[in-house]
Amino acid sequence: MLFHILNVITAYRPNYLSKKIKKETKEIHDKIEKHSFFLDLIARDLPDFKYALYLQNLLPIYKAVEMFLFTNNNNNEIVQSRKIEEDLKLYSRHLNLKFDLPQYKFYSEWLEYFFNKEDFYKKTELYVRWLADLYGGQIIKKYLRFGNKYEFKNVRGDIQQVRKQIEEDLTDTNVDRFIEETKKTYQFHTDIVNKIYECTEESLRNAQSQIR
Repeated sequence: MLFHILNVITAYRPNYLSKKIKKETKEIHDKIEKHSFFLDLIARDLPDFKYALYLQNLLPIYKAVEMFLFTNNNNNEIVQSRKIEEDLKLYSRHLNLKFDLPQYKFYSEWLEYFFNKEDFYKKTELYVRWLADLYGGQIIKKYLRFGNKYEFKNVRGDIQQVRKQIEEDLTDTNVDRFIEETKKTYQFHTDIVNKIYECTEESLRNAQSQIR
């Protein structure tokens, strides 16, 4: 599942602070993991347009994170926005739908929160999104029509790199604040999923027809 860190890959061993983060955020992590959106996805009952709309809302989030946190990173493997764009093109062609519609952009509150957050705590997105892609994403990609977002050539190495970036400058002094910011990050993503789950394909097609 998308937000579930599974013990299916033996890789970088988290330090005691990362283990504390996992323990303290377990409740909200489990809550979004059990969201009907992801349960439907695993059951192959989630319509393609909802997953594509989900990707469209994730795209500016990934781009913002990459702009701040990957400026000196030469590892293209973990630049996820490119893979998301590739998947969106495939879904758009498959469904004959455009997903970049003004009334279906649900990420504005997240962007405001992210840009106003201290740079160190922007790393909560690595914890919530990137680790999910590297762990649970390896399971759920088999349930997707198009899953380039979850393709990595060196999963173990990428996990190690992301975890090291999260743990850099993480201390006993700031870990509690990092935990609280991680919970907020989970909640922002939950709010986006809630809005997408309520969308209908009919309303999306009607919105598209009005801008042609």
